Amino acid sequence: MRADMGSSPTDSEPSTSISKRRWWALSFLTGANLLAFASVTIMNVALPQTQTQLSMTDGSAHAVLTVYSLTFGTLILVGGRIADTLGLRRCLTGGLIAFALSSLLGGFAAVPAVLLVARALQGGAAAFIAATAIPLMSVIFSSGRNRSIAFGTLGIVMGIGTAGSFVLGGAMADMLSWRWSLLINVPLALLTAAGIHMTVPKHRSSSNTGLDLRGAVLASLSLGLLVFGLDRASELGWQHSGAHASLAGGILGIGLFVVSLRRAKQPLIPLHLLSSRARVAGYLAAFFAGIAMFAGMFVLTSFMQSAWHVSSLLMGLAFLPFAAGATIVTVVLPRIRSYIAPPQVLAAGLMLAAGGLASLGFLNSESGYSGGILTAMLLLGAGGTVVMVTAGDVATAEAADDSGVAGALVNSSQQVGAALGTAAVGAVIQSAIQGAETGESEPIAATVAGYAQGGLIGAAIVTAAAIAMFAIRAPAVSEAS
Repeated sequence: MRADMGSSPTDSEPSTSISKRRWWALSFLTGANLLAFASVTIMNVALPQTQTQLSMTDGSAHAVLTVYSLTFGTLILVGGRIADTLGLRRCLTGGLIAFALSSLLGGFAAVPAVLLVARALQGGAAAFIAATAIPLMSVIFSSGRNRSIAFGTLGIVMGIGTAGSFVLGGAMADMLSWRWSLLINVPLALLTAAGIHMTVPKHRSSSNTGLDLRGAVLASLSLGLLVFGLDRASELGWQHSGAHASLAGGILGIGLFVVSLRRAKQPLIPLHLLSSRARVAGYLAAFFAGIAMFAGMFVLTSFMQSAWHVSSLLMGLAFLPFAAGATIVTVVLPRIRSYIAPPQVLAAGLMLAAGGLASLGFLNSESGYSGGILTAMLLLGAGGTVVMVTAGDVATAEAADDSGVAGALVNSSQQVGAALGTAAVGAVIQSAIQGAETGESEPIAATVAGYAQGGLIGAAIVTAAAIAMFAIRAPAVSEAS
């Protein structure tokens, strides 16, 4: 059943006008999605200056990054269900306005506490953006070649935008101030909200879907505890009691959440969404893509900072091949998907990402840019784009009135994978560094050896997931479908 488009153009309106408005809508929707995800990375390169100017401790500085992902990852499922209930366009424009206001608050923060509150609010607003932008794309481009073009465009924009966020954040930190990494979002978010209001038709759900409050609370608290526990384990070690308690609480909460899904009249995650093998494969692949991409970025940025001591701008420029890899695969992805079933396409994407992580295993203190870094950038950009574009497509296809939560599950899976990957690889790195330092290695050699080992461990995990994907059978998705 297709969703009803409340303010669709009338039959008397020229088809060329309808087509033009649809493509303008695509540009604003991809821009909105980019704003949400670029803010995960843009603060990375501006953080050293932020910490110095606000006299932040190392823990507070690290929290600037994690609090955004924390609220983003924990609220996105709730945002998807609320959007299906109240309307996708309404929640998207509201999320963009809230995103602009929270960015303004953070940009003028004079003390660390205000900045942390602003980043938490910003992440919550981003959850509503990410939970609605891709489902609206799926509603507007419901099938056919135009759907393939739309999701291909999303892949190119996200690949280039992710790399561009590093460049932009570095340039603004070096030439202006770290504050512009937040303030730049204010005009961009407001303009995007206005564009979406003018070009995207209203989406009315044909069913009166209620909000599963118990499931929403359990999902938010459980994911929050898991992300917080993994963050504590990465920073303080896996033996830290607080990390153990948080992880245990998160796992227990997830178990209770699964039980609640079977008992709720209107569950937060409709169980029929999990009946499709292709859709489940998309969720699993997004989880492991999050491990690969964010763990890879963590290793790459840490290596360049500690071994090369590069400026914020140069570090951003180093990520440009990430965009090149994303663009290349996006061009050929529609043709590949016309012949190969989604689970196998997802497996191929994970293998590319695993190859990027494996290339980090060749890092040493003498490594230049071409000694593992360039290869990792290209393969991570290519593999991550293959997975996220394909997962977003298969997750929202034929989801009808549940398209909001179906798309939100993709992004939630990625964010949870990102937290797990960064924490696990970070712990491996710290353990390897400490082990190397007990020998005769120089400090920098021990650090780089830790990064290399972390990359190899991450590659092994993602490779195992890719192999498992080949066991999932689903019909091929063609351009005509």
